Amino acid sequence: MVGLPKVSVIIPTHNRARVIRRSVESALRQTHQDFEILIVDDGSTDETLDVVKPLLRDQQVRYVRHEEQKGQNAALNTGIRNSNGDYVAFLDSDDMWVPQKLELQLRALITAPAKSVALTAMWRVAENAPAEKYLKKYNGYVFPKMLAGEGPSYCCMLVPRECLKKIGFLDESTLRDTDWDTCIALSRHYEFVTLEEPCTIVFTDEPDSMTSDILGRAFAYQHIVEKNQSDMLRFVGKRGLAWHHTRIAFLFARAGEFNRYRAHMLQAFRLDAKDPQTFLLAFSTLFGMRAFQLVRGVGPSVKNGLRKLTII
Repeated sequence: MVGLPKVSVIIPTHNRARVIRRSVESALRQTHQDFEILIVDDGSTDETLDVVKPLLRDQQVRYVRHEEQKGQNAALNTGIRNSNGDYVAFLDSDDMWVPQKLELQLRALITAPAKSVALTAMWRVAENAPAEKYLKKYNGYVFPKMLAGEGPSYCCMLVPRECLKKIGFLDESTLRDTDWDTCIALSRHYEFVTLEEPCTIVFTDEPDSMTSDILGRAFAYQHIVEKNQSDMLRFVGKRGLAWHHTRIAFLFARAGEFNRYRAHMLQAFRLDAKDPQTFLLAFSTLFGMRAFQLVRGVGPSVKNGLRKLTII
């Protein structure tokens, strides 16, 4: 649409030759046409370049390649540094946008505080299942809320490029939960606005080498909590920080790392000794992994907690 700023659409990819065309074409169909698309190939070893080449005939599409895989945030940083837009939008190479996505976000930002971050709801789609709408609202100053739980996905975000430069770009040492890590950094300085209309289609049954490794996610979650620990204590308190350590513990348990599970469970107990579930789980670690496996199924709250740890 005329009169709205230019957007740089960054599509990181690694071995997604089978689906990347679908993502790029959904970006090309945007009703807001003042954009550029940067495909950042993070060391693919499949036919990604062959699939992408015909798309490069469009002057709005560019291709940048890492010769070796560096990770999602490194790929996104390459895209940001090579971008020319006033705003940056991220699109995973296995997901899609509805045609109005960028236009709706840009129009929402007209009435938002300066340099705000715009989010949208999304559809989660799995094979042989109805699409599921996912909406978690972040409006205004959301730093405490962002610290309390995992934040929105990259594919739902539209960010002023200047804001990404302000936070020092994306933390390349964070290899999983990268979108949450970035949202924490952004929400420290900038307000958010959320559109309730689903504008992103996320295919949850698509294999994803960046997020499916449970042990890798456990270490990444640990890294994010460690670097934000003082702020978490201040804004969500000891109980909130204990909840994070419990989730990290369960991830390590699923990965078969019992000693790391025990360390985080005991840390959760030190932070929140009055919670009976935390006490029970921490106490069970004194008797080994088999005791934990018995105790973790004693109540619905524990079971619900484990279900929430399913990797999407």
